[in-house]
Amino acid sequence: MKIKNKTIKRINVGSITKNISWILFQNIYTMILGIVLTGIIARHYGTEGYGIVNFCLSYVGLFSFIAIFGTNHIILKDLTEHKYDNGTVLGTNLFVRIFLSILALVISQTISLIIYDKETNIAILLFNINTILCCSDIISYFAQSKIQNKYISISKIFSTTVFSILKLIAVILNLDIIIYICFYLAETIIYSLMLIWSYKKINNEKINWRVDKSYLKKLLSKSKFYALASLMVTIYMRIDQVMIGTFFSSKSEVGIYSASVRIAEIWTFVPLSIITSYKPIIIASKENSDKNYYSNFQKLYSIVSSICFIFTIGVIVFGKIGIHILYGNDYARAYIPLIILVFGTWIGTLGNIHYVWMTCENKEKYSIFYSFCGCFSNIILNLVLIPKYGIVGAAIATIISQIISNVVVFSFVRNARILTIMLIKSLNPITGFKLLLEKVNRKKKQN
Repeated sequence: MKIKNKTIKRINVGSITKNISWILFQNIYTMILGIVLTGIIARHYGTEGYGIVNFCLSYVGLFSFIAIFGTNHIILKDLTEHKYDNGTVLGTNLFVRIFLSILALVISQTISLIIYDKETNIAILLFNINTILCCSDIISYFAQSKIQNKYISISKIFSTTVFSILKLIAVILNLDIIIYICFYLAETIIYSLMLIWSYKKINNEKINWRVDKSYLKKLLSKSKFYALASLMVTIYMRIDQVMIGTFFSSKSEVGIYSASVRIAEIWTFVPLSIITSYKPIIIASKENSDKNYYSNFQKLYSIVSSICFIFTIGVIVFGKIGIHILYGNDYARAYIPLIILVFGTWIGTLGNIHYVWMTCENKEKYSIFYSFCGCFSNIILNLVLIPKYGIVGAAIATIISQIISNVVVFSFVRNARILTIMLIKSLNPITGFKLLLEKVNRKKKQN
């Protein structure tokens, strides 16, 4: 037991700090590029062109649950626990991802051909191909399990930089929107090659991945709960933009709403980076003691919530001028949906911690109930509110469904009620600020 305690402490102070630093640096860099370039693209292609890109992204995103099939919630735990060797875990997951991504392409493209025009179909096909290329992302989970995100961050920074240059070329040469979408594929290919380089740097061995039938059965059996949950989550995260694009003949409304979604979510990399880095610590602390385990959870909820509070206030204060600077006057109507969405983003970000608990407790089936309630309420609310209130109605539907799925639902499940309690406690930002100050003071004393 003493060895475990020392190990956890060492990871907390050393590796965790470096890991978070790299993730934050990567995300701050990509965020800055994203903000600047997205504004340029949105202005250049206008609300209609920007709306087409985001509509097609959202449409393809609706089928992403097939491609991932919930394996993203299983792979990190399997790599951390070492019940199977890394080659088996990575090889089997890659096989599943590629096969299911192709299946997702066939299904989504078939439906698209029946409903949408030629240009939209071409854009959707390109994004579907991009989904297949994204299968290489499983290497990032290997880096997370080793708490070594340095090379993954370098890979992301490099590929994003190249993509940003390509975006500028698209604007300077006034390239067609379809050519611009092709640049998404170029970014993913570069990122995939860099991920392979990263794996070799971290592992120091040749890639020796394999597909194991027994592990494949276990993976599909456990991930099926998360797959259904992912379907629900994907629907209520994407359906608003798809429904806006369906209710209104012009894609301009989608473009304006997408601008508000973009700003409301662009800062979430900070709390999500912390959640990602804390996952291995919480998994390890479960083996130590329940008291330490739940204490770590409450700390994580509180710290993440305090960070969300800071950004929420920032968006409220600077959101209007931010929209004007980044997107221009054509996107001015995005401000009201933005204010509503940023509160929903706060609750939704805290909801990501629920998944860590469900993975640790092997309560994958809870995710189905949790996600179904969010999905069902979001669809019903969108059907009622979008025709009457447009993009403001879509934003209201989002925040209500986030509260239902992340707060209300878990209060009715006895074993999971503690998640609702911890989330509600964390909404007091003072607790989180105190924890952050304690960590800063502790680090100063160590130095």
